[in-house]
This record gives sequence, C-alpha cells and structure tokens, in this order.
Amino acid sequence: MRLRHLLFAILLVGLAGCDTDTTATQDVSLPVVASPEPEAVEQAADIAAAEQEAIETVEESAALEDSVEEEEILIAAVEEETAPAEQASQWQYTEGRHFRSFTASQGTSSAPDKIEVAEMFWYGCAHCYNFEPYVSNWRKTLPADVKFVQIPVMWNPTNQIHARAFYTAQALGKLDEIHPAMFREIHINNNPLTTEAALQSFFEEFGVSPEEFTKAFRSFGVNGKLKRATNFTQRYQVRSVPILVVNGKYSTDAPEVGTLQQKLEVADELVERERQRL
Repeated sequence: MRLRHLLFAILLVGLAGCDTDTTATQDVSLPVVASPEPEAVEQAADIAAAEQEAIETVEESAALEDSVEEEEILIAAVEEETAPAEQASQWQYTEGRHFRSFTASQGTSSAPDKIEVAEMFWYGCAHCYNFEPYVSNWRKTLPADVKFVQIPVMWNPTNQIHARAFYTAQALGKLDEIHPAMFREIHINNNPLTTEAALQSFFEEFGVSPEEFTKAFRSFGVNGKLKRATNFTQRYQVRSVPILVVNGKYSTDAPEVGTLQQKLEVADELVERERQRL
C-alpha cells in the first residue's frame, strides 16, 4: 500500500512539470494568424458592389439603345406609310381626271431652276382666243420661280404659218402688241391670216416694214424655233388646245377640266407639286 501511494505522488510531480514546459514551447513554435481588419472587408464589398452596378448599367444602356433603335425604325415605317396618304389628301385634283402625267419627263425650254408652264395654242382656235385674257391676267401673278412660255401647236400647214407669225413677232420685239391682235383679227374681223402676204400687210399696222417682215419671217432663228415647236407638239402628245404643260411632266389635257379658269387652277396645283419635289 505504501509503495502505491509513493508512485502516485511521483506521477503528480511529473504532470505538473509537463504543464509548464508545454506552455513555453507553444509560444515559440505556433504561428499567430491575424484576423482581417473590418475596414478592408468593407472596402472589398464596396468594390464588388460597384463592379456589379457597372455591369448592370452597361446592360441597361445596351437594352435602352436597342429599344430606341427599334422605336425609331417603327416610327419611320409608320411615317413612310402615312406620308403618301397625307400628301394625297392635300391635293384637290386627280391624275387621269384633271391632268395627265407623261411616262417620262419631256424637258423644257427654261432654266433648270425654273418651273416652266407652257401654253400650247393656235391662233385659229376659238377656245384659245377665249383663254387669252385668262392667261394674260394669270401670268402676271406667277411667282419668281415659275417661267411662263407660249408654244404654238404644229399640226398642219395653217398651224405652221400662224406659228411662223408668232415667232416673227417675237423676233421683231412686237409680240406683246401683235399676239392679242392676231386673235382679234382672226376671230373678230374674220381675217384668217393664212398667207405670207396677208401677214405682211397685218404687221405693217404695227410699224413693221415689208423688208423687216420678210427678213424675220424667213430667218434662220424663226426656222429653228418652228422645229422646236414641232418637237414639243410631238413630245407633249398635244391632242387639243389650249393646254398647259407643267415642267414637261404634266398636262391639263384631261376630261374633267370643265372651265378655262379651272385649267389655270389645276396648273397652279401642279406647280406647287413640283415646288415640293425640288
């Protein structure tokens, strides 16, 4: 029994010494790991959040751009569909009823920056005679971008000699006087003016000598203008007179143009159509 107690006491002393040595070696051999600072953790979280927000902003911007582009395409398509209808609604006169269009532009005798209105006429035509005062007043109101010209029709020998008289008066600087007087002489005085001699005598009333008349009447310049009048008569497909041809594209030769005044109103609208196209 005494031996057992002695061994137990020796064991207690050894255990007590072990505790002290273990503590000393622990301080030397085990590394100390520092805990991260709270501020660094917060900064990392902020950076991650900012990066996520930037990604979401880019995605949202791209989606918005796609949406805007789709909306613009849709608006353009709608405007393209509605524009012709809106444009058509602003016009009073209709192709085929009040005017006809040439299949291709036939050109004009005026400068490119002018909208030309050409009157095709014949001195022997009663409708042209009645139309003359309307045209005379109307042409005075035309804006600066419109050029009015007169082209005598060239169907037959009688048309041709009257056309030669027109261009002779123009060459002599007497057109303003002789043009309306030609209508009156034919339709009021019943003088057809279908020969060179009759026209020479008629021109003498306006101070033109026989020599001046003959020189102009047979001149190269007048012959050239007669050829152009023939060309325009064919290109404009003139079937009746008087008609107005607007910019070599439209003609008032249509079935539902009821009055001479309406012919001018149709021409006004066609001029405006051309103005909007230029």
